[in-house]
Amino acid sequence: MKILKWILLALGVWALGGMVQSVGWTTLLSNIASLRWNLLWLFAVYPFVFAFNTWGWTYAFPNPLPKKISFVDIFIIRIIGETLNNVIPVGASLGGEPVKAELLKKRHGVPRSQTYASLLIVHTTFWLSLNGFLASALVFTYQRIPLTSILWKGVLLFFVVLGIGGVLLVWLLLRGIFKKIAALAKNFKSWKNYWEEKNEKFMKLDEDIRKFYTDSPRRLVLSTLFNFASWGAGVFEVLIFAKLLGMNVHWTEAWLLEALIQSLRIVTFFIPSSVGAQEGGILFIFSQMGYAAPLALTFAILRRLREILWNAIGLALWAFFDRIN
Repeated sequence: MKILKWILLALGVWALGGMVQSVGWTTLLSNIASLRWNLLWLFAVYPFVFAFNTWGWTYAFPNPLPKKISFVDIFIIRIIGETLNNVIPVGASLGGEPVKAELLKKRHGVPRSQTYASLLIVHTTFWLSLNGFLASALVFTYQRIPLTSILWKGVLLFFVVLGIGGVLLVWLLLRGIFKKIAALAKNFKSWKNYWEEKNEKFMKLDEDIRKFYTDSPRRLVLSTLFNFASWGAGVFEVLIFAKLLGMNVHWTEAWLLEALIQSLRIVTFFIPSSVGAQEGGILFIFSQMGYAAPLALTFAILRRLREILWNAIGLALWAFFDRIN
């Protein structure tokens, strides 16, 4: 599996290099260099995306977090965890989740079971909010933006699959996902002993998750709404980057673009950081809307530069987090 991840990463880098070469390094560098101090906008919007995501996460804990835990601390822990999800090319973008649990335990004494339960719950609100975000994008743009019927059918299909996936995930969590995994593990000797040793903890995790869904509908809704707001913040980033590049993108187009880009990242989750796939998707989507390839790829590179910058910030925070009071 690890070898496959490295192969997919290499293929993604190769595909990205091919796209850059087809457009021309000189053209791309010229487009980026022309922005000058406007490149500072790379830092402007993403903190709001992270902030809304963090609020969504805080409402997903089975037991409310102690008020003494500052929002800044949770914000930093989330950045560190998401950075590790992005930079570790194995584990299906889950490499940072244990780190979040360990940091909350070490720094604030939050039980690991509570953090792991919150991470599973927030993934359901993540899916539900993305489904709503994509649905609203379709409502805003249907018959307004001249996309090919194939692309529209693909988006509608993904919308259905995303909705089914979200509902199925909630259903599994309500039914006790770890109980079912434990029953399955009994058929495999290599897993049986591990699950028997951890059985009590996993059953507690099932109970905490089930209790959240049945007893905390308000926090479930708030988590979903804050995650939805994070997608909405991404629309402003699309508008800003497009304006900097001289692209006349309407806000409805920006909404659809952000929804499609995020959907693309979900579909290509098996490729580390969706390298190559994200850029190719953006190039294709922009071309469907009538924008030139050089500008579209420059937009994609700006998104990637923003990601690299924030990953660097996340790694720096991880290195010095113990020194932060």
